[in-house]
Amino acid sequence: MNCGQHLPEGAKFCSNCGTATGEVKGESSQRKTVYDGELHKCPNCGEIINAFVTICPACNYEIRGAKASSIVKEFADKLEQIERTREAQKSHSFIGKLYGSDGQLNKTDEQKISLIRSFSIPNTKEDIFEFMILAASNIDLKLYGLGDKGVITASQRAVSDAWLAKFEQAYEKASFAFVTSHDFLGIKDIHDKKIKQLKRKKLEIPLLIFGILALAFLPWLFVLIL
Repeated sequence: MNCGQHLPEGAKFCSNCGTATGEVKGESSQRKTVYDGELHKCPNCGEIINAFVTICPACNYEIRGAKASSIVKEFADKLEQIERTREAQKSHSFIGKLYGSDGQLNKTDEQKISLIRSFSIPNTKEDIFEFMILAASNIDLKLYGLGDKGVITASQRAVSDAWLAKFEQAYEKASFAFVTSHDFLGIKDIHDKKIKQLKRKKLEIPLLIFGILALAFLPWLFVLIL
């Protein structure tokens, strides 16, 4: 009954496949339900969800797994590994040329910039919040103001600009996906504070130029008044 072999009357086992005749009868009279694969459910409401969903469509619960929570940490670890391979000798590159004839980046800088630019912004609020903190701490404000121009290099500015671009990208994603969430306020606060500091730094050079011009023309102004 299992393999098609003809069984003699009274046989308890098939001589061809070894199947017990009683087992075959039992299986034929009642079907078994077999589940294949994993069933993903929301831990909050029990709704069945897709494997890669981060927000439950039924209750809006944010679903975070071990893999998701380590995305930013893995990214930071990769940057540290690259930094440890920093080479003393710099080489010209296309990115460096964008910053002028003196723009030189070594291999380490290029790898860091490439990794930052290619990093995929995570989907959960907590991961984006962690990334915003990481990015904000790597945007070097002194590179955008007066600073010590003898110390600042094009490679430093290139790396900081890469962080700034990704910082803005993460904020845009958060403002689109979580703007109605209370947690978005924390992300917005990090963004607004950093951008305010950055704008203030960028005003240092124009204000300095204005001050120099004012001092230069001040004597002429007194002459005209007198």
